[in-house]
Amino acid sequence: MKRFFISESNIIDNTILLEGEEYNHLSKVLRLRVNDEVECFFDNSPVYNCKIIEITKNYAKLEILYSYVCSQNPTTNITLFQGLPKQDKLETICQKITELGVKKIVPFVSSFCVAKENVNKIERLSKIIVSACKQCGRTSLLEVEKTKNFIEMLNCLQNYHYVIFANEIDEKTQNILNKLTKLNMQGKAVAYIIGSEGGFSKEEAEKIKALKNVVTINLGKRILRTETASVAIASILQLVLGEF
Repeated sequence: MKRFFISESNIIDNTILLEGEEYNHLSKVLRLRVNDEVECFFDNSPVYNCKIIEITKNYAKLEILYSYVCSQNPTTNITLFQGLPKQDKLETICQKITELGVKKIVPFVSSFCVAKENVNKIERLSKIIVSACKQCGRTSLLEVEKTKNFIEMLNCLQNYHYVIFANEIDEKTQNILNKLTKLNMQGKAVAYIIGSEGGFSKEEAEKIKALKNVVTINLGKRILRTETASVAIASILQLVLGEF
């Protein structure tokens, strides 16, 4: 069933007013008609099953038939600290980790980052996250924090029970699942850190490893791209924490 993202203010009594891009998608792209059923949601809301009762030139009116709790929302608290990548890789990362149940992403700048923050892309990033939520079925949007510098990122890491640090430089290859399964991460706030294309300086890596809550891992014999590593560890954590 087709899903549409709304604002909570769009709900009036037992109806939903669909306007703007979502209305255009319903009426002009999907060409839905009166009496067709759709689903609507806003951030962290239940799923509203609706019937189209009116379509005008500017809006569609939907009647709420019933609602239900979204079972696809993440039940674990996972945050990705992502070294700011080049080009549109951040969009790809946000799309994939939304599908994999990550709750928050915190971009940061380190010594070897080449990319710079582009505030003009925030609106596009929001659309990609909404689209990913529609696709995977969750209603809680991925939270995107403002880009931080390296020291700000270090300070944030202290708020988590466990911080998984992908460090291919000096961590020996081992069975990642065995290492992470031994940790008592269920019900805990978990973060993981992925560097940008340039990785980390030796000094930065040492500062991360010096934190008491950090667990270092190696992702194997092959060096992964930053966007691949971000998705790979999200998948592993979902498996370890029982989300799959």
